Amino acid sequence: MSVIQRAAVRSSSPLATAVGGPILVASDGTSVSSDALFNAARLAARAYGGEIAILGVSEPVPGVAAGVDVLPVPPALDEVRRQHLLDDLRREVSVSASGDPAWPVHALIGSPARTLAMAADQQHATVIVMGIGRHNPLDRLFGTETTLATLRESRVPILAVGPTFPSQPVRAVVGLDFSVASVQAAHMALQLLPPGGQLTLVHVRPRFEHPSSEWAAWDADYGRTLPPLFEQVRAQLDVPDHVLVETVTLRGDPAPSLLAYAQQVNAELLAVGTQRHSLYERILVGSVATKVLRTAKIGVLAVPGKE
Repeated sequence: MSVIQRAAVRSSSPLATAVGGPILVASDGTSVSSDALFNAARLAARAYGGEIAILGVSEPVPGVAAGVDVLPVPPALDEVRRQHLLDDLRREVSVSASGDPAWPVHALIGSPARTLAMAADQQHATVIVMGIGRHNPLDRLFGTETTLATLRESRVPILAVGPTFPSQPVRAVVGLDFSVASVQAAHMALQLLPPGGQLTLVHVRPRFEHPSSEWAAWDADYGRTLPPLFEQVRAQLDVPDHVLVETVTLRGDPAPSLLAYAQQVNAELLAVGTQRHSLYERILVGSVATKVLRTAKIGVLAVPGKE
């Protein structure tokens, strides 16, 4: 049995439906992308059934250098910073979500990525909604770099959106490597689509510049395994009649191939699975997901695998 077949067999157990837990929105209290964040949260709440909660995290006030020592900061200063963030969050919610039911708003002090991941885990969140698209050195709390850091820490799926993310995406692309995480990513992406939506399962095969006869034979066998594996995944997804699902096979490097294809078909969402099995892999978590998040101009749904 080939490696790819073993992966598919491992993912053949029933999919766990991601419903019920809160939709945790990570916001810094600014209006830069709050509309897109809140629209994505509403979308996730409709799809997965959880209630929306807003969470902001502020870095602690840094200590003051005094020669070779660093003087501790009075806890009251951290509390002032937390309260300012809480006020900003409440103000932003009152403006951008005035027509919604009251959303709980919380602010914490700590490392943003680690604190968000811990809060999501403790609350059994269904998904964390975060921002992408701000790569500058003054990137505040919830731009791309913090989203990437949270991806390395989190055991909860992350829905990362930029300012142009639509309130209802209709076209989604899934990077499918037949792992449990990628199949779950397909399942969660499918739930976000409306009647008439389209989901494309994309598997990226390796490209060999100068293949030997042995590699050519392996590649031919590899290709023959793909159609039944795609069908197995379709069966697990339990696709509704009103959503079109298609399968595509590409060759090349996974991240740029997926991004280029998503742009080609005007997809609004790209879903990928991530794998984390060791400390080393936590540092370099899901290189495909990391590369996608760094450069994507559309929404990204990153679903972690089981540890």
